[in-house]
Amino acid sequence: MNILVTNDDGIDSPGLWALAEALSHVGNILLVAPEEQQSGIGTGVSFSRDGVTINNVPSPLPGVNAYAIGGTPSDCVIIGLKYISKNHIDLIVSGINIGPNVGRDIPYSGTVMATLGGFYRKIPSIAVSLAVTDKNEKARFDVAAQFAATVAVSVKTGDIDARSIININVPNLPPGEIKGVKVTRTADFGYVHLAELNGSPGKAVYNTVTRQPDEAALETGTDVWAIKEGYISVTPIKLEVTHHELIPVIEECVEEFDCGYLGNML
Repeated sequence: MNILVTNDDGIDSPGLWALAEALSHVGNILLVAPEEQQSGIGTGVSFSRDGVTINNVPSPLPGVNAYAIGGTPSDCVIIGLKYISKNHIDLIVSGINIGPNVGRDIPYSGTVMATLGGFYRKIPSIAVSLAVTDKNEKARFDVAAQFAATVAVSVKTGDIDARSIININVPNLPPGEIKGVKVTRTADFGYVHLAELNGSPGKAVYNTVTRQPDEAALETGTDVWAIKEGYISVTPIKLEVTHHELIPVIEECVEEFDCGYLGNML
């Protein structure tokens, strides 16, 4: 099994290497990660730049080739798949992110959205985050890394359907304090709030503020609830752009439009 490992915290993140080490017992690892921190970049790719740098970097893991990319997590996946890898990639795993990626935060997440490149190519994809909410907390990557490896084995054996992104969030707790695993849905809540601050003239300055979940977010079965209760949250994500239920409603409205004036515009 050939596994492409990436992240959004950058090539030097300890969570990235903890993940790669655990996955190295499942398959062959190709590590392609941003050379710098890329949190919050979402699905961004470097369309408007002159190109991105690709540097082979030393790897502390035997047999693991590692590359630092001067771009986004999505760049890493695209370049890894199309340019660097000499073999078919069977699985993409992104993480371990320092901080949860749940609810409304998911579309902004470079960790989760990096896997979109795999999803659209029908490559099984896993995103892994550790729910560190205090910068002074010690990040416990061991449980998250081992659980990701367990899920990777299930993908390898075909027990988990490849046609989704598996979004994993692990409480930052000692192994003995984690209560178990819950398969969850996304909460209508985001931990990260963009608060506008006063900037200099002509320049807006934003800062991220971590909010506490409200009662709705803590409804049983959501990803936020699971983490708060001490469970590992596993959320299957399937991205569908079209709002199919709205098509007949809009079709009905369009039939009433008088489009005769369009001829005068052409």
